[in-house]
Amino acid sequence: MSVNKKIYLPDKHAVAFYHEKATAEFWDKHWKKDRLQAIVRGTRNDGRFIPLVKKYLPEKSIVLEGGCGMGQIVHALQYQGYQAIGVDYAAQTIHEIKEAVPELDVRYGDVRALDIPDASLDGYVSVGVIEHFWDGYDEIAGEMRRTLRTGGFLFVSFPYLSPLRKLKIALNGYSSQDSATMRAQQERFYQFALDDGKVREVFETLGFQFKERVTYSGIKGFKDEVGIFRTWIQEVYDGKRAGQLRPYLDKLLKPFASHMALLVLQKTT
Repeated sequence: MSVNKKIYLPDKHAVAFYHEKATAEFWDKHWKKDRLQAIVRGTRNDGRFIPLVKKYLPEKSIVLEGGCGMGQIVHALQYQGYQAIGVDYAAQTIHEIKEAVPELDVRYGDVRALDIPDASLDGYVSVGVIEHFWDGYDEIAGEMRRTLRTGGFLFVSFPYLSPLRKLKIALNGYSSQDSATMRAQQERFYQFALDDGKVREVFETLGFQFKERVTYSGIKGFKDEVGIFRTWIQEVYDGKRAGQLRPYLDKLLKPFASHMALLVLQKTT
């Protein structure tokens, strides 16, 4: 998905991406796949979230993915021995998963108001969800806290203000506006790149203890922010040119340019 415009919003400590609003209908279209069953059942380990879940939670733990999309991580969690639940508000996608992979526990629902009992989850996985809400993720965070048991773990990822993005902010590489001015353009708002330190503070205020931070998608973060190399790196990213370089290039760029941050937090109160 191409992004047409990025605006830095100092009062939100975030970069706003504008292209197309991330509605349920948008995601139904985005996740429409011909080989859904093969894609989902073929996912047994994602190399990122699953290793972290296994590090902090034993098998048979109850783990929810809030905003599960096509359900690959839900399937991987189930394959790895967890009691996995997926929730998403893209109704057509959930319907198609239920038909293609009926053994998965996926449910239609809203991460801002989950039909999940209090303190019933051992783990909560959130992959690129909290950044899509213009008015913030307080309701989502509240539901994460409510549904996790004390001692449970949250694994939450989101686009973040990498060192490269912070450098662009310092060099006025983005247009800058206050959020009140940009509110009128909400119909084209797609997502934020958030300040990971401030996200951590929000969850610590809610009674979570920070455990670790991982960043990933160095190639994507670099190609999205440095236009002069975008065409060549996009071809590497897509596997059309020098695909064997991708893991090495990603490792090289990750410390400076990663697109995503992943925080692991434990609910302590």
